[in-house]
Amino acid sequence: MLFLYDLAVSSYGCKTRILLRHKGLEWTTLSPPDGYGSSAYCKIVPSGTIPALVHNGFTLAESDAIAEYINDLNPQPAMLPEDIQKRAIARALSRFHDTRIEPVLRAYFAQVAPASRSADFIAQNAKLLQKRFDQFNQMVVPSPLLMGNQLSLADCGFAPSFAILRCLQTLLGFDFVLPDRLRAYETALVAHPSVCNEYDDYVAILEKWAAAKCSET
Repeated sequence: MLFLYDLAVSSYGCKTRILLRHKGLEWTTLSPPDGYGSSAYCKIVPSGTIPALVHNGFTLAESDAIAEYINDLNPQPAMLPEDIQKRAIARALSRFHDTRIEPVLRAYFAQVAPASRSADFIAQNAKLLQKRFDQFNQMVVPSPLLMGNQLSLADCGFAPSFAILRCLQTLLGFDFVLPDRLRAYETALVAHPSVCNEYDDYVAILEKWAAAKCSET
């Protein structure tokens, strides 16, 4: 049995849930005891991060490590190419997402509540976000997904990030243009059978979260 410490609004949790769905695995979701980052949770996961996977008494944090573990645990369908160089590229694209794109998107979370918004920060962060996606656009030629027509570990993190991007751009109104080939990639990714239901659920969760933040005084 697999257990996943998770929160519905977590982008890395969504990334992991897409992977689990694609592998056809069943899991039980657990809430971090006393909340995310609590002392009680840090006794289980010292870093206090989510998600964290528990399998037969083995606990593993960090979404990329969890993804690799699940891919090794249940090898089919394979989510990394057989070719060693293409496998390296898939890992590099996943890391680019996690270290270059997701943190820039997450930086907007503090801007959602109206009282905490900074027009200067929103505009400057949009420039960095545009730069990161333009760089990513130069790295990839989706066909239609990042590693061909099969869902890979490189793809899973981008689905929640596209949802966050759409939600926050609508809410905050920052200038950003997704390059054409990435717009086509987004369309193909969120329509994938292993992604679409989780993506739709995540969009609804984000909208509810954003509405709650916007009502804060």
